[in-house]
Amino acid sequence: MRVLVNYFCALKQRSGVGHYTAELVAAIQNHFPEVELDLFPPKQTGALVKAAMQWIKPAPLSTGADNTNSVCWKQKLKDSIKAGGRNALGYLFADRCRRNAYDLHHEPNFLPFSVDAPTVATVHDLSVFENPDWHPADRVNEFESRFAKALNSCVHFFADTEYVRQEMISKLGVSPEKITATPLGVRDGMVPLCPLEVKLQLREMNLPEKYLLHVGTIEPRKNLLFLMKEYCSLPASIREKFPLLLVGGRGWNAAPIMNYFENEARHKGVRLAGYVPDEKLPVLYNGARGLLTASHYEGFGLPVIEMMACGGAVLASDIGAHREIAQGKGYLVNNNAQGAWREAMMRLALEDDWYRLMRKNTAEITSIYTWKQCAKALVHGYQKALGQHDKGEAMLPLRKAG
Repeated sequence: MRVLVNYFCALKQRSGVGHYTAELVAAIQNHFPEVELDLFPPKQTGALVKAAMQWIKPAPLSTGADNTNSVCWKQKLKDSIKAGGRNALGYLFADRCRRNAYDLHHEPNFLPFSVDAPTVATVHDLSVFENPDWHPADRVNEFESRFAKALNSCVHFFADTEYVRQEMISKLGVSPEKITATPLGVRDGMVPLCPLEVKLQLREMNLPEKYLLHVGTIEPRKNLLFLMKEYCSLPASIREKFPLLLVGGRGWNAAPIMNYFENEARHKGVRLAGYVPDEKLPVLYNGARGLLTASHYEGFGLPVIEMMACGGAVLASDIGAHREIAQGKGYLVNNNAQGAWREAMMRLALEDDWYRLMRKNTAEITSIYTWKQCAKALVHGYQKALGQHDKGEAMLPLRKAG
């Protein structure tokens, strides 16, 4: 079986979809040699593509009237180059398919290119349809113009959770047999670490020894403005003992969140770490008193299982994906419940018995979430897409979404 994978999103500074693509490709290559993966762009041109993507990143927000026109002109130029680059990549991708006669084209980031090959795509979530205000207008417009075609052209889909799979069935009308749920895995190194080693590494990173943690891109869907306000309402004694550490790059429409951080939150114990290399994340998970994630919506929630795999406590929003993957562990709170988050954070900070209970057996529970298992479910989906019978072992039993 020969499969061409769009590897584009794994080349840039990785967030959820980039990690998914890189980890899945590695797992298939390591464990399923019967599947011959080809990546686009090719590895030899990846560095060049990555440099170009860095250049066309959105221009920073203007801080003064005198440079507004300059920033606007530069952004329009970059948008034009970006659109032209996307069209060129689509042409090159289709040409590659024609010349190599692949059995499948796999798009791991929602919207596939138009090619002469059976196409499968991963739909990580339906947030762009649930609430368009969580996304930039050009992304919403792109989905509106291209997603209907993708629904009709794809022979099979993958979803990160059974929750998203059921959403696709009920809200998009996709036939159940055309969707395979492929729960994500825990990355290497996400394990409980020696406390002394964690302490030393945190000191080297100039980070506090005690803190609460949020991991994720700074964007509206993560509900960070609400979370920071709840945290800032805590007594000063708790905020001094457990600062809130924000780990993740700035995404779209981060300005209101950053304004609150600059004007209020950073004076009340919130610290901005920015993007942290993957190899440092296990240390941050291990050092945290607990992970806080108040997202409005997630297709999976990778930080939740990674924190649990490190033996940590989790406070998360009570949404479908979190209910499915947390498996009854952690503490789920309504994502907009004022006061409830404040109370839960106070309990986490002050009640050691509750804290220990939340951590009990979390690492063992998350042992089912491996990238090998995710790749196995995906290969099963490849076989279904091609009308082949699965001769392997049974897939990971899927839990009913909450």
